[in-house]
Amino acid sequence: MTELTDDDRVERMLAEGKLTAEEAERLRGSLASHAERETPLRAAATPRERRRLWLLIGSLAVFFLMGAATHYLLSDLAGSGVVPVTSTETATSAAPEGRLIDLSDLSEERSTTMNRSLPLSFGIVTVGVLAVLAGLLVFFYNGLIGAREQVNSGWAQVENVYQRRLDLVPLLVDAVQTYTEHEHETLTELTQARANAIQVRSAIGRAPQTVEQLKAIEATQGEVESALARLFAIVEGYPDLKASRNFLSLQDQMEGTENRVAMERRNYNEFSRQYNTKLQTFPGNIIADMMGFEAKPYFEAEAKALKGIKDPFGRRDEG
Repeated sequence: MTELTDDDRVERMLAEGKLTAEEAERLRGSLASHAERETPLRAAATPRERRRLWLLIGSLAVFFLMGAATHYLLSDLAGSGVVPVTSTETATSAAPEGRLIDLSDLSEERSTTMNRSLPLSFGIVTVGVLAVLAGLLVFFYNGLIGAREQVNSGWAQVENVYQRRLDLVPLLVDAVQTYTEHEHETLTELTQARANAIQVRSAIGRAPQTVEQLKAIEATQGEVESALARLFAIVEGYPDLKASRNFLSLQDQMEGTENRVAMERRNYNEFSRQYNTKLQTFPGNIIADMMGFEAKPYFEAEAKALKGIKDPFGRRDEG
């Protein structure tokens, strides 16, 4: 039997209506290279986030306006006659030649000068404190934004490997159908699990914001993993299929994809941990509460999905 190349299989499945044009194009791109492309996910800002951003900008504007007003007021006070003079100049201008200097007048002049310069010093300190507070606010806010975008980027990589797994499923199904005639139930389950995973991801449409959304995605991906495990267990009973070069190539690609899934999940959990830590530590917790930052969910291993399965290629636990 002459084996078809992966591109030939995609063309044939497209002609038979097993794939849409969009799925066929995506499959060609997935098979062209094993290295997934970087596609950082940047969700569009919600109206609430935009309002809070404008609130932050408004707060900073108020700080600077207060500082400018204080500076203008104190400059006006200084221009109204607060001009420091030295003791010699005071003595020369206050006493005619040959007369003693009145020390009480000199002390009163010095006291008046100090009283008038005190608001100026206080104003300078106030403006400095406001500037430091504004700078810290911007610094920690930008830090939270950066940490959140890192989480979103990590999730984008998880979606990349999920999509590659789903892209390989039709090719696996077609390869198995070529050699078997009695495994329709398993192939149907795998195809349905793939459809369910695509439907749930499309419904959520972005990085999961809640534990429930992440669990919904993982439930459907777990169905795909279980169906793949059953499929690879069945393959053990078909020596011709196991010897197929195309099938072995697909199996290697799927194995590499599963390894990437585990790695990208760990990376996402680490990014989420760093981001959630910033949300809970001072002063990030105050800024996060003001600006509406929310914690990100973590991946959690499902005991049911792992029970009796050593890996996604059908090798069972000995015990």
